[in-house]
Amino acid sequence: MALVSSKLRYLLFAYAIFSIIQFGLRLKSYDVSPKQFKTVAGKAAAAPTAKQALSTLTVGLRSHYEPILPKHIEWHAIQLGGLSLRIFPIYTAFTEYAAAFTAPFTTSGRAGLHWANSTCTVLKGQVERYADDTQDDTKETFAQGGAFRHGQFESYLYSFEKDTLVACYGRGFLPISSTTTIISGISVGEPLSAIRLYTSLLGNYYNSISHSVQRTFQHYKARATGEL
Repeated sequence: MALVSSKLRYLLFAYAIFSIIQFGLRLKSYDVSPKQFKTVAGKAAAAPTAKQALSTLTVGLRSHYEPILPKHIEWHAIQLGGLSLRIFPIYTAFTEYAAAFTAPFTTSGRAGLHWANSTCTVLKGQVERYADDTQDDTKETFAQGGAFRHGQFESYLYSFEKDTLVACYGRGFLPISSTTTIISGISVGEPLSAIRLYTSLLGNYYNSISHSVQRTFQHYKARATGEL
């Protein structure tokens, strides 16, 4: 009986933490506008080549969010569940991200469990997916210019054709996604790629936190001086 009571307390504590984080995610302000990101991604999808599409996406986002974006961005290997991809992390913070993903070769698998809502636009190539909760053979297909949403804790079986390029923006509690990525890397015997990725992202996190602190300071300074 005591063991059951102890487990129940842990479950209630975990649920309380989950609810607090969810409440905080709904209340907090975000740096990137989903609508603006989708507009920029739509323009990038019209570019004739993948290289030009990525350039259009990056330049378009810099025109709106230059202060919070890293000066130098590199491609990194990433294991998203069963998907072997490369990621171009344009903006990364603890609660939101903007990135491009590419599949150098045809790859398929589940994307893993993520505490985030993401919207993606196919810039080049094609993405297919099945929902794990479906009871039939219904398949969704997204070609160049198409957009799809991956909700938090949703599970899909994805297939990326060779040279597919996708731009995604998401909001959520991203440390959970980091854990999923590292575990996925370990499961395929390649944890170093995940370590290299998140080592490179430390500077992005620092830049994001510094920007938030500076913005908060300026806000309260303006209030103190009567400018607000």
